[in-house]
Amino acid sequence: MSIRLIRRWVLTIACALIVSTFPATASEPTIRLTNGEFSPLMSARAKHGGLVSHIVSEALASSGYQVEYGFFPWKRAYIMAKNGRWDGSVGWGYTDERAEDFVYSDAIFPAREYFFYREGFVFDWQEDSDLQGIKIGVNRGYLSQNVLQNMQERGLNINYLTTTTELQNLRALLGGRVDVVVCNDLVAKRLLNQHFSLQERDIIVQHPRPFTESPLHVIVSNNIEHTEEVILAINRGLGALRESGRYQALLDEFEAGGYE
Repeated sequence: MSIRLIRRWVLTIACALIVSTFPATASEPTIRLTNGEFSPLMSARAKHGGLVSHIVSEALASSGYQVEYGFFPWKRAYIMAKNGRWDGSVGWGYTDERAEDFVYSDAIFPAREYFFYREGFVFDWQEDSDLQGIKIGVNRGYLSQNVLQNMQERGLNINYLTTTTELQNLRALLGGRVDVVVCNDLVAKRLLNQHFSLQERDIIVQHPRPFTESPLHVIVSNNIEHTEEVILAINRGLGALRESGRYQALLDEFEAGGYE
């Protein structure tokens, strides 16, 4: 065998070894999604980025994609996805306004918001008019704010104050600056246990009727070239997770405190 043939054979073997040992994930396309703090469902400090983030990561992994998350304040997260700097954003409820700029994935997680109020405050929400004349704390940019704003536009006397975090809302409630606050029940339970004394927790009452019921989705920007490809990948992966039982396993892990 000539020296030239030997060199070519060695080079071929070396290339084959490089290809076979290169990490498989390097060939997987990456989808870049903005995210925000809504612990324990979504958080840079939670395990796997929180339950919802983990569901999205596993759904896309089953479709052959990696995920890169960028955690930002929610308003910034929305704008950066809207203008196409990122492919989309995680954990949004449906509104007609958002649907003008994004395509929605299938539902990822069923989210419900409830009213919380201090013990002794007379409050019972059965119809929209029951909310007139009281001070309501709500997170800026959340679906609940849109609902309250729509009530105002219909002529109801709705008075609400916005904050940027659920913790600020709960502190405003205990400080008497608002009469009721709107919060996801899972998030409220976690924050009350972490930041408030037992005495403070004992005077907070959760109204049994949900104020909003809106599943969370991934929203994918219309300002990227592969919008439909991303949506199909997410939906296909979600279907596979549910069919295999993995989706329920993640929910069970969440209920057991696995994302704290």
